[in-house]
Order: sequence, then C-alpha cells, then structure tokens
Amino acid sequence: MAAKTMYQIVGRYMNGSEVTGYHLHSMETGKAGRFSREQVAFLVGKGQVTNCTGQIYQDKLILRGTNGSLDDLPVQQEDGRFKGSETIGHVRKNTSAADAMTQFMIVGVLRDKKNVVGYIVQNAGGATKKLRKSDVIKLAKKGGIGNARVQMNNGQELLRGYNCNLADLPSEQFQADAQVG
Repeated sequence: MAAKTMYQIVGRYMNGSEVTGYHLHSMETGKAGRFSREQVAFLVGKGQVTNCTGQIYQDKLILRGTNGSLDDLPVQQEDGRFKGSETIGHVRKNTSAADAMTQFMIVGVLRDKKNVVGYIVQNAGGATKKLRKSDVIKLAKKGGIGNARVQMNNGQELLRGYNCNLADLPSEQFQADAQVG
C-alpha cells in the first residue's frame, strides 16, 4: 500500500474575513497547492495534515492549528493582496502568493567540524528539513529562501543572510551517517 502524503497548512486564502481555502505543502514530496476548506477537512479527518486538527462545535467543523494558530499564517485575499510574510521572510517582487507561501526560512546550520555542509530550513507551517548547502543555494537563487540570498565572490556562490546573520543561527554538528535531504 502506498504511503499517505502528509501535508502542512502554510497559508490561507480569504475573502475579507472568510476563509475560502488553504495552501498545503508536503515537505517530503514537495507537492503544494490550494485546497478548498472541504478538501482540507477531509485530509484532516484522514490524519494527513500535521499542523491542524478538527473540532466539532455547534454542528460545524472548526479547524485548529497545532503548535501555533492558523491565524498566524500568510494570507492571500481574493483581491490579490498578500499579508503575513513574517513566517516566510522577504518576498521578492512578482512572486506569486503560492510560491511565497511555500518559501523557506533557514533556522539552523549543519557543520562538519568548522565547515558548513547544510542548513535546517522551515516552512510557514513549522515543518523543518535538513538540506545540503548546494540545495539551499539553488533554492535561494530561485527566491525560495526568505532570509538568505546568493552572492558571487571571485566566481564562487556564497549564501548571505537577508536581514539576519546566518552565523548567529543555532548550529548542529553533522553526523557522517546522518541523512541530509
């Protein structure tokens, strides 16, 4: 039997104060997209949404965030306005809301003794993943990292913090047998 795809809610679509849909993201498969409230309720019921639970109140299903409020996630209004980028960092001009909601923040550094070999990235829903330095550089070049940019120095690509100093982030020693995505 195929494994179920696990998702996290990383953003909301709203019309005024009414939620019209959710943006879900899978850290394992990279799948992301807009889902209706009903589709999300179905996935929550099947246990496929890691940062949300459902609660029945007065014959209505209420979606509740786990380890944080869904109200803190980025929002795209149906008129195109985007707000709430605190959890996803800087959003480049002309970036679609869907791409912005699946943007990552670097939250930690992986080191092999003194050398940086990778980074711990986090999505707006709070899920973390360990990635190789080269993969993070590729993501940053495409605008997929909200707190880092790529800079060329003597023909070499360097990752620089954007509104942060990457050297100040928590550091973990890389284990030779550890798995880095």
